[in-house]
Amino acid sequence: MAAIPLTTLSSGMKHSMACAISIRQSDRRLQINDDTYDLNKITDVQVKVLGWRDHLLRMVLLGLVTSSALFYFMPSEEQASSLLIVLFLPMVAFLAGALMGLLSCAKYEFRIEFAHADETGVQWITVARSRHAVDYGLFKTQAMELKGIIRG
Repeated sequence: MAAIPLTTLSSGMKHSMACAISIRQSDRRLQINDDTYDLNKITDVQVKVLGWRDHLLRMVLLGLVTSSALFYFMPSEEQASSLLIVLFLPMVAFLAGALMGLLSCAKYEFRIEFAHADETGVQWITVARSRHAVDYGLFKTQAMELKGIIRG
């Protein structure tokens, strides 16, 4: 059983990882925090380094989701006491969602290609994220080990 430790050292500073990854070969399971995945359904593993396009896309999508949710509950122009409220609040909601996307951005993702049991099919799932370079190395180590188990 291989596991990424919960606490690692990064450039002399101690930080806590957001997740612990362990591979249990005895019952053919991959465990990440409280989530478990059947190794027989995992077809591939990758560690992705996210760039500025990924971060920008995340910011725009979260901004659109928050502003559209506000649009759903906003009164129409006739019902609102001021046109300023109808135009201003969705922009504020978009900026709040974009800020939320910026603050939740991670540099590295540990992803698995998982074959679902239903009609969803095979799709990539992000199972762990981190901002620390040390975690990138640990993600790569776990990915290599998991690939060896899947293909072996």
